[in-house]
Amino acid sequence: MCLDFANTVEPRHGDDRHDYLAGYPDLVRWSEHAGALSEEEARRLLLVGEARPAEAAHTFEWALALRETIYRGFSAVAYGRRVEEADLKMLTSAHLEALAHYRIVPAGEGFEWKAAGIDGLGRPLWRVSLSATELLTGGELDRVKACPAGEGGCAWLFVDESKNKSRRWCSMEGCGSRAKMRRMYARRREADSGAG
Repeated sequence: MCLDFANTVEPRHGDDRHDYLAGYPDLVRWSEHAGALSEEEARRLLLVGEARPAEAAHTFEWALALRETIYRGFSAVAYGRRVEEADLKMLTSAHLEALAHYRIVPAGEGFEWKAAGIDGLGRPLWRVSLSATELLTGGELDRVKACPAGEGGCAWLFVDESKNKSRRWCSMEGCGSRAKMRRMYARRREADSGAG
């Protein structure tokens, strides 16, 4: 979930970037789409955000800062670089903020963590924050990869779940297919120029 959140800008580098998050309502809608909020929770937060616009704007700015921190941190992981201390501090802070809103409650035969405070405007970020620390501390960081930016890719981050860890693109249908088409076109041009 945290990498999907970091991927809400497409492509990640270049001039023709599109940011899918333009304001707090977009953050809430993305969170519902990603499964961090139910439809009812999203509807409620949209109403609360309308009633408290300054707080919603502040939360949205925090969301963008968290998104960029997640992208920088996991890009460093994907390229085998050290994650900056400032980014680790921000991820820790976001994690602790999220945990402050969870309670252990009875569930069936056992217990579970459940978010409390349905009106908390930061709620869309709680699961994202927990996802980031779970991925960062849960091992298998060698599966975190970045779609190649310079070869027609978008530079989005993804977890390579292939058996042999050989996945190269965020998706073969999108970036992988475009890269194949570019290579094929380049080979044809080269063959055509060699024949003349």
